[in-house]
Amino acid sequence: MLISVIVPVYNVEAYLGRCVDSLLAQTYENLEIILVDDGAKDWSGKICDEYAAKDPRIRVIHKENGGLSSARNAGLDVARGEYLAFADSDDWVEPGAYEAMLKLALERDVKLVCAGRYDVESATGEKRKGLCPPETEVISGQELVHRIFLWDNVDSAAWDKLYHRSLFRQIRYPLGKIVEDVPVTYRIALDAGKAAMLDMPVYNYFHRPGSITAAPVSEKTFHFSQHTEQIYNQIRQSCPELTEEARYLRVRSLVHNLWSLDMAGKEAKAVYGDEYRSSRKALRKHMGFLLTSRYLKKQERLTDILLALGIYWPLRRLYHTLKSLRSKA
Repeated sequence: MLISVIVPVYNVEAYLGRCVDSLLAQTYENLEIILVDDGAKDWSGKICDEYAAKDPRIRVIHKENGGLSSARNAGLDVARGEYLAFADSDDWVEPGAYEAMLKLALERDVKLVCAGRYDVESATGEKRKGLCPPETEVISGQELVHRIFLWDNVDSAAWDKLYHRSLFRQIRYPLGKIVEDVPVTYRIALDAGKAAMLDMPVYNYFHRPGSITAAPVSEKTFHFSQHTEQIYNQIRQSCPELTEEARYLRVRSLVHNLWSLDMAGKEAKAVYGDEYRSSRKALRKHMGFLLTSRYLKKQERLTDILLALGIYWPLRRLYHTLKSLRSKA
C-alpha cells in the first residue's frame, strides 16, 4: 500500500536534507513524499527540486506562503496514498517508522495508529524519549481523545501518527492558525472509532530556536485557547462524556495565556492586556473545576487557582523575599 508523507517546507535549508534523507531511508519503500514549498525565501525550494530529480517517489509543490495548515492541506489535496503521514521539515523519522505503523494498522484493522517520539534539543543534541504509548493496544476513539486532552502519553501532534486517507475526506487544517493539530486530531480520533497505540518512538521532534512553538508572544499565542473554547463547546454538545477532559484542556490553554504574558513582562502585558484580562476572567469561571477535578495535580491546582485570582506572582515574590530574609537572619 502506498503511504503519502506530506512535508511542509519553509526556510529550513539547514535541516531539510536530514528530514528528506530519513524518509528515503525508510524500511518501507512504497512512499510518496510530497514536499510542499510554502513560499520559502531561502534555498529550501531548490533543495526540494534537487531531491525530486534524484528519486521518483518525491513530488514537489511550490506555492505562495500560507502557513503550515495551508501547506498540509495542499499536500492532502494531491496525495494518492491509501495511508497518510506528516513530517515537519526540521524533524526526522526513525528508519522503521512507517513499516511498523502500517503493519499494526493492518493487523489490528484500524484506520489510525498513534506512536511516540523523541525530543531532541538543538543546543546540546540531547535526545530523550518523549510522549509515547506505554503498551501496544487497540483503544476506542473516545479513549484516545481522553488521553489526548490529558496529554496521557499521546497528544494532538500530527506527525507521530499514521492515518487512513478516508479520515481526511472532510477534514482540513484551519488556515492562519498555529497549534493547528489541536482542533483536528481529536475529530479524526472520534471519526476513526478506534485506534492502535504503538509503544515505540518513531519520530524525532527537534526543538530549535525560531520555530513556531518557540516564538515570542504575539496574536498567535492565543490560538491555542481559541481552539479549546470551540472544542469545549463542541464536546459538551456532541460527546458529553468527555466534557471534563475538554474542560481540562480549556483550563490549560487559559493558564498558558496568563503564564506566557507574565513571563514576557510588562510590555507584552500592556500590548495584550485585553487578552490577559479575558483569560483570567474565563479561568475564574472554571473555579469549581479547579477545586475539585481529579485531573489536576496538587501543585497544578494551587498554581491555577492563584493565577485565576491574580495573586500568584505577588505571593511568589513575597515567598522569596521572606525566604531571603530568613537566610540572612
